[in-house]
Amino acid sequence: MSDNSALDPVVPTPSWRQPRVAALVAVAALCALMATGILLAPGPIVASSQPIEEHVASVDLLCPVTTATSALSSKVSAAVAPLPGVEAGLATLADITRAGKQTKSLVITKPGVTVSRDIKVKTGPAVLARSTGTFVAGFGADQRIRSGAGSTRGLAIAPCTRPITDAWLMGGASTIGRVTTIILVNDDDRAAQVDLLVYGPDGQVIAPAGSGILVSASSRREVRLESLAPAQRVTAIHVVARTGRVSVVALDRAAKGLIPLGMSLLSATTAGQRLVIPWVPSGMVSARLLLISPDSDATVRIHLLTADGPIAPVGLDEVSLTAGKLTSIDLGPALADGSAGLLIESSADIAAGAEFVVGVNKPLVERDATAATPALTTPGLIVGLAKGTLKHMVSIAAPDTGARVNVALYVPGGTSPQWQTTVDIGAGSTISVKVPVSTVAATSTLVVTPLSGGPVHVVYNVVEPGPNGAMLAVAPVLPTRPTALVPAVVSVPGSSLR
Repeated sequence: MSDNSALDPVVPTPSWRQPRVAALVAVAALCALMATGILLAPGPIVASSQPIEEHVASVDLLCPVTTATSALSSKVSAAVAPLPGVEAGLATLADITRAGKQTKSLVITKPGVTVSRDIKVKTGPAVLARSTGTFVAGFGADQRIRSGAGSTRGLAIAPCTRPITDAWLMGGASTIGRVTTIILVNDDDRAAQVDLLVYGPDGQVIAPAGSGILVSASSRREVRLESLAPAQRVTAIHVVARTGRVSVVALDRAAKGLIPLGMSLLSATTAGQRLVIPWVPSGMVSARLLLISPDSDATVRIHLLTADGPIAPVGLDEVSLTAGKLTSIDLGPALADGSAGLLIESSADIAAGAEFVVGVNKPLVERDATAATPALTTPGLIVGLAKGTLKHMVSIAAPDTGARVNVALYVPGGTSPQWQTTVDIGAGSTISVKVPVSTVAATSTLVVTPLSGGPVHVVYNVVEPGPNGAMLAVAPVLPTRPTALVPAVVSVPGSSLR
């Protein structure tokens, strides 16, 4: 048999089937597939590239001051002013409590109405002021405490505020005759945990009892400053909510034996590098500025905002602060020519406040305090004004450029102001406007509205004259918050919103 294999045709192996070439083809195919997937895969879709200003559905204001004894009483008032666009909604004033007897809620169903809760003889639960719908744009609430006689004699006012996670209380003391009580309120359904960090002239005070203070759900808790840091002649208190949020205010009372030396409410303030205290009165027994730079040394420059424009007083044009040490500055010489606001500029974040005592050549004195206030970017309300012997006034500071502001007084049932005025504030100036309140009951509402120009900062003050000396109260005027900025949202198909 012959061998015919040599005669069979030779068929060459295709190049793509050769091992090396096949590997290269596979890699190329994989890359093509990945490229196709990338091209076809949907990319991120930007739903909103900029924060969007949205109307808020409701606003809660917490009112901690419901202290009462046989000689001391408190009042909480809420109102909806009939401003443009305030048409439909609901507002209520109700106790914050989960236990015990709860008083009936007070309800506002139409603009131009004020409701109040009087707390007498016995301290009551904290109060929640809530508004919904378009009522939010014209809603405000304030808390007042007063005693006309005895060792508790005094008058103090503070706005009801939204809960916070970080704030400062400037002032207060724990020496003999001074009682400063920090009042914390939690309206959430979960407990909040709060640290109270106390600073004095010598630095931060070691206060273990101020760490991890538990404020139960829907409750109020009082903490005496002397239990945290005894024998402190002046303090700054940093309030930090580690979990949850709280509303905070401090009630500061002073007496020498049975002789009253006045009381004040220390409203919460925030730290910053450019702060404005709109008004500090002149002609006081004493007036002092309190400054604290908690984290680092700082250089501070202070300008007086007077009716005639800004002034840089000698000695205040450059003040050095040591980290963690509370600095107290006598304002008497600077205010010798009259009341003024304060513009405080710092190289580091600081907190600022002022304490003053009124009653020159009078048998009895009264004390009060104020602090740096935020700019009034929307209308601000003062609620529950009454005539009687009281003298009402607002002080408005324009630290930068000039500004125009409208001040309007509303009485119950009115759809337009009973009285109003428009004022111009010069650059670097503070002016004061007297308010002619006519209602006997505490039912009038004052609305301060910025119209044009630069930012303005406002405080309200009321004086109650008396034969033994006047009682004085000062409170910040805070902007309403009818809108909120919603952050930019990026949607990635197949995943949650970012």
